[in-house]
Amino acid sequence: MPAFPTRHALQALALLIFPSLASAAGPGSHCASAAHVQAIDGRPGWFRIETAAGRTAARWPAAAPGGGAAPAYVIRALENRWDSDGNPATETDTLVVTAGSTVRWLLVSGLHTLTSGRDSADPDAGNRFDYLLDEQHAWFDSTFTSPDTVEFFCFFHEPGMRGVLIVSGSASVRDGPQPTRLRFTRAPWPNPSLGGATSFAVGVPREQAVRVEVLDAEGRRVALLHDGPLAAGDHPFRWRGASDRGERVRSGLYVVRLRAGEVTAMRTVSVLR
Repeated sequence: MPAFPTRHALQALALLIFPSLASAAGPGSHCASAAHVQAIDGRPGWFRIETAAGRTAARWPAAAPGGGAAPAYVIRALENRWDSDGNPATETDTLVVTAGSTVRWLLVSGLHTLTSGRDSADPDAGNRFDYLLDEQHAWFDSTFTSPDTVEFFCFFHEPGMRGVLIVSGSASVRDGPQPTRLRFTRAPWPNPSLGGATSFAVGVPREQAVRVEVLDAEGRRVALLHDGPLAAGDHPFRWRGASDRGERVRSGLYVVRLRAGEVTAMRTVSVLR
């Protein structure tokens, strides 16, 4: 395991990523456009992080075991965004995987936190995980064994560096008849949605490229939930009533559209605030 760096070494690394720290008055100060990173005494591998948005305590991820199988998916931490689809235009990076898949979180450039939650204002931010990714701890793998929706962000790069990982049911587990056509296997629920969040499921008869998105009443895209291949089987989705920019949508009627090739299916959902 790499040697534990001193507080000043970690601050020096932060200066490389956040040059404005160079004008700070000293080790205990920070400015609105910078982040302050400090090792926590008596807790090796833990760091106190403070930005203009708030503060958190993050830790290095556990050492990744060597010699393991290559991950099925990779989420890259770039200079100021997450990237799993190779599309720089994706505002909220979204990745859908099947249960049992291994996902690698890989630092490509910069210094980042991998913090659970929508953003620092989320009351549950950091409750599931709060990691610091640096040059000494640049990657680790996670295996998700059950359906889930995991939102995450970087404390240093709010509000632009957000992501969503959707874990669908394993394609190898057959709980019933397989879909014979592309369709909704579970309609949006609750509907109406008092808080905006709604869940649904889609059935895919064979592995193919599928696009799942939410449109407003005028047909304009509000949120892109998935755009890429899905394995055969049922896949659960959850829309949290927010746009691609992370903004809560207004009350009104919305359309969840499922599309693959020339096949399209749609369901409506009402949002009440």
